[in-house]
Amino acid sequence: MKYMYTTKLNFKNIAVLLAVAATATFTSCGNSQEKTTTSDQATDSTTVAIPNMPATNPWLASSSYPIVHDNPGATDAVALAGPTKGKQLTEADVKAIPTVWTCSPTIKNVNGERIVIASSVEGIRKIKATGEDFELVSYLPYPGFESMEKDAQPDKIAEVLKKADAAYKAKDDAAIVALSKEMGDIGFRRTNIANGGYNMIDKDGYHYTFFGGLNIIKTFDDNDVNKPLRLVKVHNISADLPAEALRTKPHLTALSMSYDGHIMAGFQGGLIMYDRDFNKKGYIAFPQGETIDNNICIDEQATYVLTSRNMYKVVWTGSKLSYDEADGGWVSGYNTMTRDEAVKSGTLTVSGGSGTTPTLMGFGNDEDKLIVISDADPTGIHLVAFWRDEIPADFKQKPGTKSRRIADQIPVDITRITIEPSPAVLGYGVIVVNNKFEKPEPDNIWANAMTAGVTRPAPYGMQKFTWNPKTNAFEKNWTNMEIDNTDVMVPVISAASQMAYTASKTNGVYEYVGIDWNTGKITAHWPFPNDSRLWNNWGSITGMMEDGDLLLGGIFAFKRVNIGVNNK
Repeated sequence: MKYMYTTKLNFKNIAVLLAVAATATFTSCGNSQEKTTTSDQATDSTTVAIPNMPATNPWLASSSYPIVHDNPGATDAVALAGPTKGKQLTEADVKAIPTVWTCSPTIKNVNGERIVIASSVEGIRKIKATGEDFELVSYLPYPGFESMEKDAQPDKIAEVLKKADAAYKAKDDAAIVALSKEMGDIGFRRTNIANGGYNMIDKDGYHYTFFGGLNIIKTFDDNDVNKPLRLVKVHNISADLPAEALRTKPHLTALSMSYDGHIMAGFQGGLIMYDRDFNKKGYIAFPQGETIDNNICIDEQATYVLTSRNMYKVVWTGSKLSYDEADGGWVSGYNTMTRDEAVKSGTLTVSGGSGTTPTLMGFGNDEDKLIVISDADPTGIHLVAFWRDEIPADFKQKPGTKSRRIADQIPVDITRITIEPSPAVLGYGVIVVNNKFEKPEPDNIWANAMTAGVTRPAPYGMQKFTWNPKTNAFEKNWTNMEIDNTDVMVPVISAASQMAYTASKTNGVYEYVGIDWNTGKITAHWPFPNDSRLWNNWGSITGMMEDGDLLLGGIFAFKRVNIGVNNK
C-alpha cells in the first residue's frame, strides 16, 4: 500500500503532495546581534577550501547518506552545497509518508534511481526518491512485530496527530501529556525507541539495522527501485554472547561498518563483530556496569566506543578485538556522575555517563587526530578531546583530566548536564547543542518533545569551539541562544556553503534554520507550511540528498523537504 499525507490527512488518497499552503510570505533575515556572541568574522563561503573529510568507506553504498551521521566518523558534515536563502515552505516543498517515529534515513543510488530506506520503530520503509519523487514502494514489519502494523496504520497516526494539533492550539499541557498513552498504543514508547535508530546500506545495496533488543536484520530489494524490500536474514546476537553478558538483559545500541567490511554492533556490555552474513568474528566485553548509551564511530584503524565510564579505542588484531595498548588500543576515563545524579538532573542519559555518540576530528594530513565527546561532570559538563593515536611525547596531562590521553577539556556554557545530540564536526570546528528540558515530564519522551517550547520552556543554545593544534587546546568561537532544541536534533554542516542546519521553532511553529558556520548567526529560516505538530523532527538526524533536499524523520511522518537548493 502507498500512503502520503494530504491537506486533509485523507490517507485513502495515494501518492499526493502534503500540505496546507501558509498565507504569509517570508524573507530571509539575520538575527539580532545581542543574542549571538562571536569571536569569528563572517567568511565568503565561495573562497573557503573544504577541510579534510573522513575517508570514504569502500564497504558502504555510494551516496550522500549511506550511514547514520553521514559517515563512519559520525561528523554530520557533508561536502555538498546547502541552501543559503530562506523561504516560506509551501505545499509544493514538502512531502511526507506516515510513520510512528523515524530517526534517520539511508540512501543508495542504483541504475540511475535514488532509493531511500527509512527504518522506524515498527518496520522498514523503502521509498523511491528519484528526481522529485517521494513514493512509498514497500513496508516490511520487523519479524515478530507484525501486530504493530495494525496499531500503526496511517489513519491511527492521523487521529493522534489531530488530537495533538488541537491540544497545541489550546496550549493545553495536560492534554498534550495525556496523549503519551495513545502514542504508546501505536508504538511510540521507550521499549521500542531503539528500533531502527541506527542503520546503513552496504556497497552491494543490502540494508542493516536492529530491533527488538538483540536482533540485527538484513534486507534487500535486488537493487530494483520497483521491487519491495525482502527479508534476507535476522540474527539474534544472544546466541554469540557468554552467559554473563546476558544477565543484565542488554539491548543493541550501536551499529556501524568497519573499513574492512565488518559489521560492528554495540550493546550495553560489549562490542561484537560480524561479517556481512552475521558470522561472528570477534567479541569484547567492557567492565561490569558500563553501558554503551549511543552509537560508535570508526576510522581506518579502529572502532571508538564510549561507555558510561570510559572511552575505548578497540582494534582488530586479526584474531581478536582488543583495547590493550600492546595491540594498539587504549582506554581512558572521563568525568561522569552517578546514576542518581543523572536522574535528578533530568538528563536523557540516566546511566551517569555521556549521552553523545563520539565524533572523530582530524583526517588525512591534519596535524592532530582527535575524538570528541561531551562528558557528564556533575559540576558542569565539558567538551572533551582524546588523542586518537600516539600521544605527543612533550604533552603534559592537563589539570582536572582523568588521563594524559585527554588532549583538552573545556566547559560548555549552554548547559550544565550532559548533551544527547552528538558533536557535529567540520575541520577543527565543533558544534554542541543544549537539550536540557527545564520543566521535564519524568521519563516521558513524548511529553517532553511536545510540551517544550509550547507550554513549558524549550532548551535553547548552540555553541561552537575550535581546536587549536598549536596550543593543543579548544577555543570558544560563538554562542547562539536563539535556537529551540526541543527536537534534540544533531545539526548537519555543509562544508561548501559554510552553513549548519537544524530544526527549531519560532512562537511554537516548526521551522528549519541555517546558521553561519563562522559567526553563529541564523541567516535563513524555512518555516513549515502551517503550525501542525506533523513538522516536528524529534530525535531525527538530517539526511541531505545530492540535490540539496533534506530527509527529516521525527514523530508522525518521514519527510522530504525542498528548502531551495539549485533554484528549485
